[in-house]
Amino acid sequence: MTVWPARRTVATNPREASALRVAIDALRRLVAKARVPSRGFSRIDVELEKADPLAFLAAQRPGGRRYVRSRDGVFAIAGLGAARVYATPDDSDFADLRRDCPAVVGFLARRFDRSREIAREWRTFGEAELVVPTIELRVDGTRTTLSAHVTGDGADALRLLDAIEGHEEQADVHDLVPEFAPGFGADKGVDSSESAWRVAVDATLRDIAAKSVRKVVLARTRTFRIAEPLDPCELLLRLTASEPGTYQFLVEEMPGVAFVGASPERLFRREGRKLESEAVAGTRPRADTPEADRRMADSLMGSEKERHEHQLVLDQIREKLAPLATSLRFARHPRLLRLANVQHLCSPVAATLNDGVTDAELLERLHPTPAVCGQPVERARTIISACEPFDRGLYAGPIGVVGSTTDVCVGIRSALVAGQSVTAFAGAGVVAGSTAESEWLETEHKLATFERLVRPA
Repeated sequence: MTVWPARRTVATNPREASALRVAIDALRRLVAKARVPSRGFSRIDVELEKADPLAFLAAQRPGGRRYVRSRDGVFAIAGLGAARVYATPDDSDFADLRRDCPAVVGFLARRFDRSREIAREWRTFGEAELVVPTIELRVDGTRTTLSAHVTGDGADALRLLDAIEGHEEQADVHDLVPEFAPGFGADKGVDSSESAWRVAVDATLRDIAAKSVRKVVLARTRTFRIAEPLDPCELLLRLTASEPGTYQFLVEEMPGVAFVGASPERLFRREGRKLESEAVAGTRPRADTPEADRRMADSLMGSEKERHEHQLVLDQIREKLAPLATSLRFARHPRLLRLANVQHLCSPVAATLNDGVTDAELLERLHPTPAVCGQPVERARTIISACEPFDRGLYAGPIGVVGSTTDVCVGIRSALVAGQSVTAFAGAGVVAGSTAESEWLETEHKLATFERLVRPA
């Protein structure tokens, strides 16, 4: 049996730790006195001045942890345990629960391709897509709440609250200790086969030339072996520091196995009838100097191939949203989305939805986008299944929260943590004009995020 070390990677924030202990004690007393209604579910909230949900999660024992942070950082939520589990977001029981308790949100994690057989490495994540946690720490703007979702006699909530009280103090992820050295001591890593990649890209280009498909996004992996078992929160803490301005997420079903990422790409954000989405496609690496970086950006903006790839994504989003919306607005020209290692073309899309449009409808229409699959979707998905020798699992699937405000990203720039291995994923869009060499290099730039985190400096 593996003993998972509770390694301190960040400094303690005494003020936040004290406030959190007070909130936990207050919540425990309320849960102990709670009278759960006949529907068998109750939400209990305690407000506190300030706390960091990711630091809170990092201080807990592994197993059943979830985390989502919005790209702008205004919203972040950490969850422990599972009070309610639903197969899909359109489950009628979840709709009933939200009507009874509007503050409830569910953590969403959907596989990229639900029709594909689940590979062994992804089986721990199961079939369920939506989880309402037992304990939740949420920051929404200036408001911070610690909440318990009480079911039955409340024993599950009390057990988790007792475990929180007995574990490490609250940590401050923004105050890294000096001895926090780069790298986890990983080896160089094992790549997907470059020769197999060339065969797949060349075959896809023949399909494109035959006009059976216009774009296919092929992905590859790199697996690193780590010197000792890795708590995925450590990896996410480092991603947070290295990739600001991204969605951040963690999905952990059992100790030692988790999916983590820092995604630049929004699938959609819905608040009432207002919807925001975007097309993200077309890539260049970042450069070491401002002058070289500008040249890379100019090359991206001026590339006919990259603009074509980007337009395919934008056109499909507009096509899919048009039947659901009373108005649809999009940028006339793409802008640059700059990240630590790469920069993309990005076109925001805004819509006013028809009455009654559900999150489940939006997911079915918008996922997968041509940015992670291809166009047309079904043909591209068939090619992906035939060419890729691995199950994508949650990679490139929708990850986020579903509630009164639903915010969902595309699960890219991500990795599967399993014990002493970290498998990172990266994809590249193959269109007319692509070459196997250039697309392999693009995935190299995307994999660099994890390369720098897990390998020694």
